[in-house]
Amino acid sequence: MNYWLLTSEYPPFFGGGISTYCYNTAMMLAENGHSISVFINDPAVSDFTAEPREGVRVIRFNPYRTKSSYFLGHTTNISYEFSQIVKLFIEKEGPPDIIEAQEYLGIAYYLLQYKHLMYDWCKDIPVVITMHSPSFLYMEYNQVPMYKYPNYWICEMERFCLQAASFIISPSKYMLDELRKRFLLTNENVEIIPNPFRSKRPVSLSSDTHNSEIIFYGKLTPQKGAFKLLYYFKHLWENGFTRPLTIIGGQDIVYQPEDLTMGDWIRKNFKKYTSKGYLKIEGRIKPSQIGDRIQQAEIVIVPSMNDNLPYVVFEMMALGKVLLVSKQGGHSEVIENNIDGFVFDHENPDTFYQQLKKTLSLTTEERKIIAANTLKKVNSQYSLEAIYQKKIKLLETILSEKSTTPKEFPFIRPSLRQEPANNIPIKKGLLSVVVPYYNMGKYADETLQSILQSDFPDKEIIIVNDGSNDELSLRKLEEYKNNAQVKIISGPNKGLAHTRNIGAENASGEFLAFLDADDTIEISYYSSAIRALNAYNNIDFVACWTQYFEGSDKIWPTFLPEPPIILYHNTVNSSALVYKRKSFLEYGKNDKQMAFQGWEDYESVVSILSKGGHGVVLPEVLFHYRVRTDSMIRSISVTKKLLLYQYISNKHKHFYATFASEIFNLLNANGPGILLDNPSLDYYLAEKLPFRGKISTKIISVIKQNSFMKAIAYKIYRLVKK
Repeated sequence: MNYWLLTSEYPPFFGGGISTYCYNTAMMLAENGHSISVFINDPAVSDFTAEPREGVRVIRFNPYRTKSSYFLGHTTNISYEFSQIVKLFIEKEGPPDIIEAQEYLGIAYYLLQYKHLMYDWCKDIPVVITMHSPSFLYMEYNQVPMYKYPNYWICEMERFCLQAASFIISPSKYMLDELRKRFLLTNENVEIIPNPFRSKRPVSLSSDTHNSEIIFYGKLTPQKGAFKLLYYFKHLWENGFTRPLTIIGGQDIVYQPEDLTMGDWIRKNFKKYTSKGYLKIEGRIKPSQIGDRIQQAEIVIVPSMNDNLPYVVFEMMALGKVLLVSKQGGHSEVIENNIDGFVFDHENPDTFYQQLKKTLSLTTEERKIIAANTLKKVNSQYSLEAIYQKKIKLLETILSEKSTTPKEFPFIRPSLRQEPANNIPIKKGLLSVVVPYYNMGKYADETLQSILQSDFPDKEIIIVNDGSNDELSLRKLEEYKNNAQVKIISGPNKGLAHTRNIGAENASGEFLAFLDADDTIEISYYSSAIRALNAYNNIDFVACWTQYFEGSDKIWPTFLPEPPIILYHNTVNSSALVYKRKSFLEYGKNDKQMAFQGWEDYESVVSILSKGGHGVVLPEVLFHYRVRTDSMIRSISVTKKLLLYQYISNKHKHFYATFASEIFNLLNANGPGILLDNPSLDYYLAEKLPFRGKISTKIISVIKQNSFMKAIAYKIYRLVKK
């Protein structure tokens, strides 16, 4: 089996739980005769490298290879770059049998978008998502404003990955249950398979190997239970307990409500106890140092508030340590209370004190029995050999099932779809392209030629002349009257909404597209869009990325138009969409009552979605938007935009009410939607820099890639703020 593993962490380049999982999984599959390639983003390489490591091909690629970081935010850019490096290797070598990726940070988002949008290079490859640590869950526990951009968009990418995966593997039932409390997971292809683990250190139980240390080892975050544990011990110390607590782990994660690193917050709020020697704080240690540093600990506490299946539990079990773990995580499915460790419940704090007392009172013999039990369990039930038997059975099942395209695209939020009426006459397979035309003779040839050169063969062009009165424009219309593929409808000037509706009503096609008479499209836009419309019964329109030209050279990477974001601000090239014509005529006709022209197309999108319709985005530049100084869109003032939003939200008030809480939070976190068009960008960080544009985006991306630079940047930010 040819197996590709996509990851944001892999040793020795990066540490962490995901890194440990990917290494063990790669070793597990390679040792059983499979061909394994690990793809990891690494700014240390200039383009990409592929080298063998312990029987595994490790492909490191630069996350700025395609320059997409100029228009995509840091995390979203990495996801896009993953898709592009995978595409490159597929084109060079052919497709793998299976691709696996983490859900964390949505690194497989664009790969799954391409797959479900029927791109030939990946449409038939099963993509397995193994759950590790979804941001949308952990941000909640770490008290991070998840509605602030780009946080919210990252969470959306993760949710999509879970809905769109060919199969989901969760290391614990606990994490699946927690996930399902927060959004409706419609993907039914789910299997619980624990993470594989291999101990590299032999442990002797011939002597009493512990001292009096009580240790918390792990990432210092609220989600990992750091605050809860400190307050438990504060209560104990205030009531006569004299045993110290040692905290070992990285301290540089920022606790955002206080704008302090976790290390600084702890030192500030627990100074009294550090000065008395009750609380000892040590920094991060290398994985190779864990055994020597923790081997002698009397107790290791894993107090997570919410967790999947942290490797620290396996690592401590492999050392024969007595573990005291919270019920709030997959680790409580590993530890059997009073047999191979002890479990307490954060919802009943007294259980912590009771279980701590019990662990501290263990005799040497009892401790040896627990150590023997932990070693036996971790080396049998969770070994690479044991987990391989479970995983290969699932993988073989996936490969044996015939790859078929589902009838429905895997949107994040399912909706109650209202099917359009069937009495609208259509010509099957025909695309009708409507070109609104008002004094656009200067640009008409370029626009019409781009349509005529489209590789979708069965099409008609309908020019709707909205009262043009300049000589050049009228002459151009005369020139196109004799073109068999072009139909011209003329009438008095009534505005863009009327023009689009007239064109749609007079069209014959099963499919419908609009293209303003000064814009152009790529040759493959219509064929790619119609491929998606034909594939799924729950897609009503298709969008794409936009390249500005003439007055700008920027790229607008449009985004999946799902609520609540699409109600907060427009995320698609709504003036150049490709529709199922029935859907447009039934639910999306342009509103002629809007006080100002320019947003009829956006309101049309909202209208379709309000009826349970859906749209998708082809993640490539296929539409070219001419930026003219005299364009209609430039005449829309901020006041007009506010009035148009007011009109649209009032017209669709029931739809907006469904997502009122989310829209409210997005507004509070990011400000007015009229100022935004890209949810992937780090707007908040960019505001802190004295310059804008590509330079600020690049600096932010570089800082985010490098932990050392993160720490320096944060210290500078703190000094400036003071």
